[in-house]
Formats: sequence, structure tokens, C-alpha cells
Amino acid sequence: MRSERPDEEIRSKSRQLKKYEADTGIFVRDGESDEDAMDFFSPFGPILSRTRMSSEVIDRLNSFADGIVSPTEGMEFIVPEEQLHEGGHESFAHQASRSIARYLGYVDKVQMNEVRFDVVWMVSQYASTPSPVHFHSGDISGVLYLKVPQIHNEAQEELRTYISGRQAGYINFISGGKQQYSKSLISFKPAVGDFYVFPGWLLHGAEPFRGEGERRSLAFNAFVR
Repeated sequence: MRSERPDEEIRSKSRQLKKYEADTGIFVRDGESDEDAMDFFSPFGPILSRTRMSSEVIDRLNSFADGIVSPTEGMEFIVPEEQLHEGGHESFAHQASRSIARYLGYVDKVQMNEVRFDVVWMVSQYASTPSPVHFHSGDISGVLYLKVPQIHNEAQEELRTYISGRQAGYINFISGGKQQYSKSLISFKPAVGDFYVFPGWLLHGAEPFRGEGERRSLAFNAFVR
């Protein structure tokens, strides 16, 4: 005869499995009244977040990068660990860790004990330069925008999509394929201070842009527990 598990064991198992259930509160409502409302849910697949990084962090990182980047040619370079922690509570490491903790708390309903930044680097790009679709290592990755260019014919470019060849420098996240009644792509227009956190395995890439100036971003791979 099978014995029943204690209530605490059931609750513990439920908590472990609960993180795989989507939040029913994530939806868009269409309709002006409850009577004709239709709620649209997007419960499946990876979750990403966007927050804002403080101007103190942006200024400090740009000041560091200004002494390294070329005014005409794109490049990538590693950000030293001491630079990440400069500024105490206004440091990149502190603010990024808080955002990652909030992300994990929302997505998996868990409390983060530690974040370890495996590698952090900056990417400086000029016109016509893309970042091909790729994924990162680690548990969590992120992108922070430090500078954005002035796009030529921006309104015209925004009539296009990533798939049809838009060149406005958007960041694009991809999951899945061309499946009926499903979405597999989301695009964001970069803005200085925007900080994205997402699973390291999530495919993403930056499209090229036509315009003047530099697109400068910081990216990282991190492990959490």
C-alpha cells in the first residue's frame, strides 16, 4: 500500500516545479470594456528584461572606453574587473547584479545568492557593421547601450523589419522558427542606458545601421546561484 507523502514534501516538490509555469498575469488586453475584452497571453519561451542603468555608470564606462576606441573603426575589448566595481553602489557590477537578482526572482521565483561575471566586454561599431546572430555562454547574459548613432532616413528604415533588411541598428532576439500562430522574433531600438538581461542561450544579434556616429555597447556572460 502506497503511503501519502507529508504535506511539506508535497509543497517542496511543488515549489521546484512551479518555476516552469508561466505567469498568467502577463497579457495584453484588447477592447474598451470587460464585456468585449480579449486577453492575449504570451506564456511560452524565454523571458528577457529591460531596465535602465544610471547615468553615473554610463558616464564612467564611456570615459573609460573613450581612451580606447577608434573614432573610425569598430573594435571589441575586455573590460577589466576593477572598472566594473568602480563607484560602489553606483558601479556597473552592483547595479547589474541587482537587475539580475530581480530577473531571477521574477522568472524563477528564486533568490540569487551570488553572481559571477565570467567575461565583460565592449563593442564599438560604425555604419554598415552588424553583430551576426549568436548566443553566449554562462547562465545569464546582458547588453547595456552606452552610445547610439544618428540613423539616416530613420522613418523609412523603421518601415522595414529585421527579416526584410532594416538597417537601423536594432537588437533582435530570436527563439523558434516560422510557426503558425506563434512569434519567434522581437526587436528593440537601442537607447543609451537601456540594459537587457536574458538567458545566455537565447539567440540574438544586432543589425547594421546607416548613419553617423558610434553604436557602443557593453555585454557580459555571468553564472548565478
